[in-house]
Amino acid sequence: MVVQMNEPPRLRRLRKKTTLPWVKPPPLEPLTSQRAKGVAGASPRLRSKQAQTLRRGRFVLKERRPEYVVVKNGLSEEDLRRADAYLNLQKAEPAKMKNEGGDDDHERKVDYDDRDCKVFWFHVKEHCPWLQRNFAEIIRDVGNKEWPLLKVQKSTGNVVCEWEQTQYTVYGPGQHFFCWHQDAYAEGHDQEDARQLTLVVMLTRKDEYGDGAFEMKLPAPSGKKGMFLRRSIRLDAGDVIVFPAKELIHRVRPVTKGIRRTLVAWANDRMSCYFYNPKLKIRKKRS
Repeated sequence: MVVQMNEPPRLRRLRKKTTLPWVKPPPLEPLTSQRAKGVAGASPRLRSKQAQTLRRGRFVLKERRPEYVVVKNGLSEEDLRRADAYLNLQKAEPAKMKNEGGDDDHERKVDYDDRDCKVFWFHVKEHCPWLQRNFAEIIRDVGNKEWPLLKVQKSTGNVVCEWEQTQYTVYGPGQHFFCWHQDAYAEGHDQEDARQLTLVVMLTRKDEYGDGAFEMKLPAPSGKKGMFLRRSIRLDAGDVIVFPAKELIHRVRPVTKGIRRTLVAWANDRMSCYFYNPKLKIRKKRS
């Protein structure tokens, strides 16, 4: 379903609240559907080629769109158990968020109405190095292959990036992140605007929480300005959604039952951000 929405100013860190009727969009077929049917009777070589399109390295793609990719079982059951062993010992605190006032990226005010959840920030490389290696592999084999935003070492094939603290997020019944937002902005002036690729990792089984869907605003098929398709997906334990941090507008719908727990990590490039790279400001002024 396509819903017309007025596009807010791009430099605002968080979108103004927008009340829209909830209309369930038609389901998007996974990557396996039509193409798999089309080659069911094909030669083994063609079927093998088809199967390869569903994989990135050792990862299987559950869903693939120009705006995002969902990795199935990006974290194994053992990975999830090890993550829980660490996270269950931590204390999540009520989340705060920044919201701009005025026209400047540096003007802030705290607004608690748009987000209601608990978070815990930690250095994953220090506390869960095995998890950091897994994140780096997903970014290398999935994220940067879909959207080549980060440099790659020729000798190793590894992606060159910086990692900020990982966010552990807990949503209980009625809690949400209902404000439309992006994780970074191409013309922003914050440290966070160094973010290039985002990973959202689901830690909770789908049958253990209600709603709490990850909802996105996608370009409408018509391509008309101000028209968007609202796409809502519910992730299962171990699933990872990957997307360009400076592009995808998204939010988290209210949880109706149970507890929804996620990890959010970002692969950063400081040279893509005005905060770290003053030369970008010079180029902008000259243009």
